[in-house]
Amino acid sequence: MKPITELDKPSILTTSTLFASINIVIADADHQMALLVKKLLMTLGCNRIFTVTESQEVLDLMKKEQVDMIITDWQMNDTGGLDLTRHLRQSLDSPNRMIPILMMTVRVDRQDIMVARDAGVTEYLVKPFSAKGLLERIHSMVAAPRGFVLCKAYTGPDRRRVSSLTLPPDPAENHRYYERKPPLIVSRDFLRQIILDDIPRMIMPDYTLKQKIGFEVPPELITNPLTVAQSEEEIKNAHENFMQSMASDVDKLERSYRLLIKSPDHAKKLVLAIQEAALSIKSRAGIFGYVRATEVAGQLHNFCRHHWDKENKYHLIILEKHIQTIAVIFARKIGDDGGEVGKELMKDLARLIHKYINRKG
Repeated sequence: MKPITELDKPSILTTSTLFASINIVIADADHQMALLVKKLLMTLGCNRIFTVTESQEVLDLMKKEQVDMIITDWQMNDTGGLDLTRHLRQSLDSPNRMIPILMMTVRVDRQDIMVARDAGVTEYLVKPFSAKGLLERIHSMVAAPRGFVLCKAYTGPDRRRVSSLTLPPDPAENHRYYERKPPLIVSRDFLRQIILDDIPRMIMPDYTLKQKIGFEVPPELITNPLTVAQSEEEIKNAHENFMQSMASDVDKLERSYRLLIKSPDHAKKLVLAIQEAALSIKSRAGIFGYVRATEVAGQLHNFCRHHWDKENKYHLIILEKHIQTIAVIFARKIGDDGGEVGKELMKDLARLIHKYINRKG
């Protein structure tokens, strides 16, 4: 396993040395996406970045290298970012329970966000993301670390950003660790020894990253127009490769649909393939300005996940219309919201969904 910098030279736009001393791991099964994130981080001066595709590789790497931050996708080639986060936060074998973890994912449902929060992620970023959005999350983890809560019911960053000294009362959620009394304040040395129980304990915020940088990190230093412009330039440079990948995803949608018509006995496998291709488009298209493609791909994924019924012939019509709409958007290069053309495409799709979504057949 090699640092990304041994595979690709940094952009000529990269002049900052702000994060030169920070070691980052990007855990994502999508190598193209990992490479893009790497290029965006390099605009901050990061020059020691590792990429892995499995959570176990992260753990193995942390035994050999000083890792300061993890950026992980929800899904990987093995257990995924969620289980990785739980292990790092809760296990006595964890190399670093308090390490900042940024979860990047296409999952936007409130339930998914709460699950990730309960697992102990530090920040959550939905794909497709903007360069500014990524840089803001990085800034938050470095400049404003939160206290760390240890308890059997929850281990992770204090959920309140305003105060890191008390646990937040939350009557809407039935978590035992939300108690009105203040938690016990313990030292970081205690972190390696603690066996989680029902007693909430708090460790003061970890300023290790700030100390590595050596000074305060105002947001303007990270999300200034020049840095954002450099990051957007990297996105622009990656456009062609990503468009080829999205064309492959569209082809996968169309092939899977045709096979679904011919081989309904394999519906489960083929609809899963449609879901995967739709998720891939959803996570990528918006980064490159194809807002409508992201929207339709998200709708297609949700339909497959929550509504698809192989016994209902009208659901095939809904699948087909979504796939056709995505293909048209890319064929005509309908960027952003598509203006009047984009509005008509979405209205046409909405009318068809309304017509057939509840029809039996």
